[in-house]
Formats: sequence, C-alpha cells, structure tokens
Amino acid sequence: MGSRAQVLAIAGGSGSGKTTLAGALLEVLTPDRVALVPLDTYYHDLSHLALKDRELINFDHPEALDLALFSSHLQCLRRGESVDCPDYDFTAHCRRSAGRRVEPRPLIVVEGILLAATPALRDLYDHLVFIEAPAQLRRDRRHRRDQFERGRDAASIERFWIRAEESFAEWGPVARDKADQVIDGAQSPQAMLAGLTSVFELGKFA
Repeated sequence: MGSRAQVLAIAGGSGSGKTTLAGALLEVLTPDRVALVPLDTYYHDLSHLALKDRELINFDHPEALDLALFSSHLQCLRRGESVDCPDYDFTAHCRRSAGRRVEPRPLIVVEGILLAATPALRDLYDHLVFIEAPAQLRRDRRHRRDQFERGRDAASIERFWIRAEESFAEWGPVARDKADQVIDGAQSPQAMLAGLTSVFELGKFA
C-alpha cells in the first residue's frame, strides 16, 4: 500500500446504530477499499470459567476487552500488514479457535462502545464519530439483537442491558466529548451515512 491507512472510529451506546452505520459504509465502498474491525470481537476468552461464572462478567467495561491486542492489530493494519482478528462466540463467551484474517485497506473502520475509553485508543483514530440515540430505542434494539442473534432469555438480556447502561454512564460522555462528530442514531442508515459524509470525505476511498 502507498500512504498510511485512515482509521474511522464509530462509538456510541449499546443499540445506538454503530454496526448499522458500519454496514452502510461497507455497502458504498468496495471490499478492497475498506476493512471492518469490531471491538466486540476482542473480548477476553473465558473458556477457563464455568458458564455461570462467565455470565457474571461485565462485558461493558474496558477490562473485559483485550485492548492491547486491538491496538496492536490496528497499528499493524495502518502500516499495511495483515492481522488475524479474534472470532468471538457471544453465546458461550469464548473465542473460537479460528480467527478472522483482515487484510490492510485504505480505510479501516472500527466500531464499539468503548472505543474512546482511553487516550491511547483515541490517538489511533483519524476521525471519531459518536452515535447518539434515545435510551429506550437503544434498549429495544439490544433486546431484539440479544434474543434473535445471541439466543439469550429475557432475564439475561435485561441483566446485560443494565450493566451496559451503568458502564455507558461512565464511558459514554468521554466518547461524546472527544468525538469529531455526533450523529443521530435514530435516523435511517442512509441519513446517518449522509451525516458522516458531510464531514468525513469518503470519495477518496471509492
């Protein structure tokens, strides 16, 4: 690759629309121009714990994530080097044995609730977006996702949601304050994308 890759970070609360905006970006840019690296896949492997003990972990705290590995992989991608990102099983709370090979691309998109939790993380990004949406909308979205995509029961879903909101109350204001841009996550994916492109030039990656 020629010039150093650009890193676009998408932060926000659970259910705010981070993954939706990242998906909209992937639709408008060809796969050879953009690489997606979700922070959620960097949860620590908990296979050494009993399942009931894994359920007690607060997955919305920075300590639940291997931020050192995430940072190292992002630095490699910026230098034009391939990485093997973890592949995480959100039902069992364990990493799968086979990772996911990510090739370097001109644009690297990272998304996650805790992307802006530390100054060291924020220094890795060229443009930080914060997705903002009402708590009730975010809760409804998360409940649907956890029920249909992660197979959790209602009690488990609500327990994880409460923890997520407690952590977001601590880390969310930091991300919003440090963001280069705030986008309304209650909009359609197309409207969110239009809001992003009004500030962040995507044309140079097309």
